[in-house]
Amino acid sequence: MKSPAGLLLSAIELDRASAIPLYRQLYLQIRKQILSGKMKGGVRLPSTRTLSKELALSRITILNAFDQLIAEGFLASRTGAGTYVGNEWESRGIADEEQRQPPRLSDLSQSMLSLRSSHFRGVSYTDWDPATPTSFLPSHSTYDAFPLAVWRRLMNRHLLKPTKAMLGYGELQGLQALRTAIAEYVFDARGIDCSAEQVVIVSGAQQAFNLLGMLLLNPQDSVWMEDPGHIAARIALQAQGAQVVPLRIDGQGIDIQQGLAECPDARLVFTTPSRQHPLGVTMSYARRQALIDWAAQYQSWIIEDDCDSEFRYSGRLLPALYAMDRMARVIYVGTFSKVLFPSLRLGYVILPQALIEPFCTLRAVMDRSPPTLLQATTADFMREGHFLGHIRRMRALYQARQQALVEQLQQQLGGFFNITPVEAGMHLIAWLPPTLDDDAIARELARHNIHTYALSDYCLEHVLPPALLIGFAGTPEGQAQERVAALARALSKMGYLQAT
Repeated sequence: MKSPAGLLLSAIELDRASAIPLYRQLYLQIRKQILSGKMKGGVRLPSTRTLSKELALSRITILNAFDQLIAEGFLASRTGAGTYVGNEWESRGIADEEQRQPPRLSDLSQSMLSLRSSHFRGVSYTDWDPATPTSFLPSHSTYDAFPLAVWRRLMNRHLLKPTKAMLGYGELQGLQALRTAIAEYVFDARGIDCSAEQVVIVSGAQQAFNLLGMLLLNPQDSVWMEDPGHIAARIALQAQGAQVVPLRIDGQGIDIQQGLAECPDARLVFTTPSRQHPLGVTMSYARRQALIDWAAQYQSWIIEDDCDSEFRYSGRLLPALYAMDRMARVIYVGTFSKVLFPSLRLGYVILPQALIEPFCTLRAVMDRSPPTLLQATTADFMREGHFLGHIRRMRALYQARQQALVEQLQQQLGGFFNITPVEAGMHLIAWLPPTLDDDAIARELARHNIHTYALSDYCLEHVLPPALLIGFAGTPEGQAQERVAALARALSKMGYLQAT
């Protein structure tokens, strides 16, 4: 409704201590109200004499603001009738809201949003802090045991004497010293005989999955994926238009016979043979050889994510798939996120010779190498023996934490969860009664500030019983009883446990 006497402009607030001139403040606030639709088109403004009195401003200040608004078309002056909001702004705010459409995104972006929403629903990244008193999120290490003093000393070594190489763009494949240290480490730890030339440093394993999907897949290509399996890797490959063929996991790992029956000519397979993610199964030697033979026969590729391979608490690891491959069909992906810390954002890919140049060409288009300073510090950390020492300490620490948590879970929740210790990794599988909905339980637990993941989030075909993933790496031994008690109280309030 138009006011013949003009608006009160009571929402105008002027800061007389500001460095911005008063006429400019008045101009900006009136302009903002017009653009937001709060000041409608055709509405009359108070006279400059009235505003001068009400706002305690000089008339020249108000005239300067009005002149600017009139020049830009926001206001219109009518001789003998006063000053009005321009008619073209009539109902602009309402019209803008009505006409505002969702942004036009690419098919790739739309597919990623859809996939992410369906697989990460309910996940709050603020809950990924292991210090949260009742956080059982998997794949998150402890940070209080990291040797920060050593790391700081190694980093300062490079900061105190910065070189052109350290401050420049860096090598496309990554720092030579780090690539050499990685090649030596994987030979010693995983039996992989590769040269530093075959190692490419990336910003974590997730970037490796995305780059490999772009490198190897065309839209509609078929991909074998473990089911349940690695969510983020699956999304990265699906984003390239891949058609995922979910393969069951049995006691020996991925079911290759199912893949041969359903889609023998898949373009690639993504697998976590050392410790299947999330179930924890180790792929048998025979199954590994069968997978390599299939890839050689069909000229397909194997992406081997060596998930949590550093943290094995009993027995010896079988050789990496890459170490067994004589036909150059395996691509090995490793990361420092779990063994060091996630924000380091350093991972690596070990490539067959034929893929080095095309991978690096694609990499050059996407981005540069991660920060050279962090690469140099990591290289020194590995070369001077701190890396292996840290791994050994973490193995002992996590084994003790797992034992303490399992004892408390069995004591307090043994009638509800079915839990057995794991030989490797950073989380347990807590199997639930088969009639329950693990996704619903995980969501409801989050509302009680108990954070974990449902096994069903990792599944495409829901054939397994319900379960929760219970991370133990971030739970100190002395806090295991307290945290499990909090979990038990929440489950009791939710009606899943009988009151005692």
